[in-house]
Amino acid sequence: MPSLPGTFVLKSGTPKIYIKTAESGTKRAHGFCPECGTPIYAAAPGANPSSYGLRVGALDPCAELRPSRQGWCRSALPWSMDLTGVERFERQP
Repeated sequence: MPSLPGTFVLKSGTPKIYIKTAESGTKRAHGFCPECGTPIYAAAPGANPSSYGLRVGALDPCAELRPSRQGWCRSALPWSMDLTGVERFERQP
């Protein structure tokens, strides 16, 4: 989920940054929690990127955020595109 320019604010802590190089050669800075490893965002490397790709699990509240598009489908496993027939559990079985 992309942020609007100038609206992303990290409330506390300092994320660890991993620079990843895409297939195209473009570099992305991936920020994650240094304590638990939870992904927080991806952005252009350097100070003040124009936007952040936010990881939904790091947002509060995330239940109200409905997806409007889905990316990176080229590399998705075919079964991952429709999980409606998969058995579900409310808690760890």
